[in-house]
Amino acid sequence: MRCWLLAAAVLGGGMAIQAEEPPSAPSAPAPSFAETVVVTATLEPAPEAELPAAVTVVERAEIEARQAVDLSDVLATVPGLALVQAGPPGQQTSVFLRGADSEQTLLLWNGIPLNDPFFGGANWQFVPLDGAARVEVARGPFSALYGSQAVGGVVQVVSGAEPGVALRLEGGEDGYRRAGVAAGHETERLRLDVAGSLRRGGGPLANDDFDAEDVLARARWTVRPGVRVGVLARQGDAETGIPLSGGLPSPRRSIAWRERELALPLSIERPGWGLEAHLAQATFDSTFRDPDDPFGFTASDTGAEALRGRAVATWRRPGAGDGWLALGAEAERLEVDNRSVFGSHLDGARQETWALFAQASRALGPLRLDVGARRDENDVYGGATSLRAGALWEVGGGVRLKAGYGESFRAPSLGELFFPGSGNPDLRPEIGESAELGVELLRGPFRAALTGFETRQRDLIDFDFVAFRNVNLGRARSRGVEAEVGWARGGAAVTAHATRLDAEDRVTGLPLLRRPEESAALVATWSPRPWTLSLEGRWVGARPDVDPVTFARAENPGYGRVDLGARYALRSWLAPYARVENAADREYAEALGYPALGRTLIGGVAFTF
Repeated sequence: MRCWLLAAAVLGGGMAIQAEEPPSAPSAPAPSFAETVVVTATLEPAPEAELPAAVTVVERAEIEARQAVDLSDVLATVPGLALVQAGPPGQQTSVFLRGADSEQTLLLWNGIPLNDPFFGGANWQFVPLDGAARVEVARGPFSALYGSQAVGGVVQVVSGAEPGVALRLEGGEDGYRRAGVAAGHETERLRLDVAGSLRRGGGPLANDDFDAEDVLARARWTVRPGVRVGVLARQGDAETGIPLSGGLPSPRRSIAWRERELALPLSIERPGWGLEAHLAQATFDSTFRDPDDPFGFTASDTGAEALRGRAVATWRRPGAGDGWLALGAEAERLEVDNRSVFGSHLDGARQETWALFAQASRALGPLRLDVGARRDENDVYGGATSLRAGALWEVGGGVRLKAGYGESFRAPSLGELFFPGSGNPDLRPEIGESAELGVELLRGPFRAALTGFETRQRDLIDFDFVAFRNVNLGRARSRGVEAEVGWARGGAAVTAHATRLDAEDRVTGLPLLRRPEESAALVATWSPRPWTLSLEGRWVGARPDVDPVTFARAENPGYGRVDLGARYALRSWLAPYARVENAADREYAEALGYPALGRTLIGGVAFTF
């Protein structure tokens, strides 16, 4: 792994890492919110201002200004999203988007799903942002585009970087040290990109060390004008000590993760039509160990593999303005093996899915209409149909009205279906329906939006302790309001949002766990050359949780947190920087019983060639 990082650091020259879809972000915050091109919310890339959907885009300029190094750093300030990390960095992290479960949100890396086939979740804590062009968060159901798990929405990391080599070295308290690099090279027909990171360190508790290594590489060859083929590869390794179990110290409990992704993309562009396709393989391996478990030495080893193929053809009718029609097909095979000391083995559990989908978009004067549908057929749980429709009306004066409806589903995971003792091969997919209505003002450097939404879910998969197996029995409803304001001009940008959420278990009548009723965030960046300054503030209200000792419901108090950052361009190629996380040294726990870090000072230096 270190050899990969060293190779990336010495490539040099006029190198660039860039997303394949839209152009890269500018070096300062964009002066207008209308310029951002989004690739996640539709089958055809479109400007954010033309989407009848709620989307948040964090561009590279903001990522760098905030000194964000991991995906969780930027997700913590997204409207309608609750990020829950069970302690310091590297510990289990969950994402609740508009009240949906963490397993009900799809995580993509350059179009490749990163959700583990075993139980459907994603390792949100193990996604570094070195070489990232932007992060896109599409809120609301998107199963009509992506199939399973897009119940609450979709989070996508799109790779790309500025020309040249960017190297960051930083360190801080508790032995924390990190190196990150992004580099690439481009000729007339060939583009090569590399990025990677190496992290070491822990926190104030015994056995809370977190070591991680990640590297990605991509190559794209223009065979002839309009025809491109390529390869995408990512490798991530992480080992995390687990300091607490049931609220008690666990000095030797640990888990190690290994992820591998490989994809072969193909792109064809011709007048009036285009084709985007890829074949992808993803493997997930984990090793859990606890020699001091009360039940005796505990060990579990899991291996999972996902093979996927996806193709989308888009037709743009000449003379039809910006209208288009996209047709797509997808095939997927998932397989899981598991071994544990308790004798519960899962040998080669497998399921296959085939899907057809379509989406159309058409502008009729000031009105834009989007409609899409998808049919999934699975050899285990059967079929599922998902619809999505949206409308955007340009009222005038920069005012837009948005309305949307979507259906979604989460397929039962291989663990829920087949795990010895608790698996249930008769499980049905979790089903959801959602509607939203919003108004947006977009005028030059200023943006304001207000969106109301409601989602209803049924057939939620839960564990029945009487039958000791997974069953379909849950129902849930989430409804709320998201308010956003933003201003960006030149080297300054300010965004703020507030969310009010009512997420209820319709079976018990109780609020859903770990979803705050109220939350808000403020992000401000300013670049008075040669300085770059940042301020982040977030407020998370009280929310229900589970006491890790008694396993009874309890309230987790609300908290506020402020992060500060500063960077100084000493030379055109050299910039020292520092940041203070949790500057007010607040004591809080995102997950009850697992305290977050107090005030933490980190310093570093950035080299750009």
